[in-house]
Amino acid sequence: MCLAVAGLIVAITSERPEPIGAAASCPAPEPGGGDDLWRMAQVDFGGVQQRVSLACLPQARLGDQVLVHVGLAISLVEADAPHG
Repeated sequence: MCLAVAGLIVAITSERPEPIGAAASCPAPEPGGGDDLWRMAQVDFGGVQQRVSLACLPQARLGDQVLVHVGLAISLVEADAPHG
């Protein structure tokens, strides 16, 4: 069983970590290369904000609601259709 909590994306950044050790000789990717693996979001959970990885949701955009499990956004939350 897993627990996921819904939150609202309020900011998105792309932050590739600095290489360490032997990996330091690897060339850095070009800026704006579309590397979705390093996308992070600031997600609001009813007033509490947390940084969350968007590696599994390259389609996530600012203003989307996402389900988050242990710091990873795992699914988009679709808005309910209006009743009536």
